[in-house]
Amino acid sequence: MANIISYIIGLAIAFQIITAMLLLILGKNTPFVILVNKLYEETPRGTYDKIMNAFYYAYFGIAVLLFQIAIERFGGIKGRLVFLLEGIGILVVLAILANIPHMF
Repeated sequence: MANIISYIIGLAIAFQIITAMLLLILGKNTPFVILVNKLYEETPRGTYDKIMNAFYYAYFGIAVLLFQIAIERFGGIKGRLVFLLEGIGILVVLAILANIPHMF
């Protein structure tokens, strides 16, 4: 059971990283981002919409949200640089967290 949960978490992290790289390279006005943003419902009406919103945040939403905040706050190239530094920081924290069981 623990293997299945760790597999799902690892898959979610991989999708977040892939989404972050695509956002960094292509920007926010691309068909990929438009397709991903269609998964999110502003006002979920039923259980399916709530599940899809959870799926959106688990697999794409954090990267898209951080990218939009960086671009709105800092502008084009500077915002992408800030987003890249955020991504590097997150990867370092994940590497440290993944190695904690091996430290002791």
